[in-house]
Amino acid sequence: MKNFKYLLIFLWFFFFIYLFFQIIEYIKYKKWLKKIEKNPPPKKILNILKSIKYYKLLPENLKKIINFKIQWFLKEKKFFGIYTDITDEIKTKIAFYACLPTVAYKYFCYPNLNYIFIYPNTIILHKKEIENIISNEEILIEGEATKDAVIIVWDKAKKEIQKCHRNVIIHEFAHEIDYNNGAMDGIPPLEESKIKEFAKTMFKEYEKFKENTIKGRFLGKYHLLDKYATTNKAEFFAVMSEYFFVRPAILKKHFPDIYKELKNFYKIDTYKILGENIFC
Repeated sequence: MKNFKYLLIFLWFFFFIYLFFQIIEYIKYKKWLKKIEKNPPPKKILNILKSIKYYKLLPENLKKIINFKIQWFLKEKKFFGIYTDITDEIKTKIAFYACLPTVAYKYFCYPNLNYIFIYPNTIILHKKEIENIISNEEILIEGEATKDAVIIVWDKAKKEIQKCHRNVIIHEFAHEIDYNNGAMDGIPPLEESKIKEFAKTMFKEYEKFKENTIKGRFLGKYHLLDKYATTNKAEFFAVMSEYFFVRPAILKKHFPDIYKELKNFYKIDTYKILGENIFC
């Protein structure tokens, strides 16, 4: 019994030592973040940001926040090029479009994400599990999110940044946001009271779009959207997030309820920034 008592004292001692060092590390981390927040990005990073039309359209208060978030993102996330040289341009533009959806959440920087893999061209996978079904068909991948890692095909991403029709970076990071509440199910982290209305609004349109697509019906307003959104609810959320940030006029005019829900979640009025134009 006496030995057991000493063992408990020993274990509690090391627990408090561990807790002490964890608190010290946390304090250091917070100071590090404050230091980043106070300083503007390095000139080479700022010059790249200024070349992005979307960045130039942001109001000054959001520019300051995204400057901070991009520096944080670039310092914490590890980039790996697969047959690709990782340049400051690649890293900065990916960081910008990754941080854009979370600009209203100043101290959120994808805590579960560690790695970003950059491929030069579309990847061909010969086997993929989708909703517990194994498919041996060839699948073309232009981006993918796996909670702790994101894959981006730079050729595709670069073209979309120039044309502003879609945005694979926003798409994959919308999945990462979706993952943040434990599952990639098309419902991002929301207050409990808001989940029901969000799901009702989003998935009502998803089911209609999916049904009309499967039955080959006249799509009407749905022809404005990419049919990939009908793959599943998670993809619908990611595609709608793309449109919300890159082509908000489509959602605001034809899917106002979806626009409202995404505006409430992302806490930014993208239509006010971009308007009718497609220039990001």
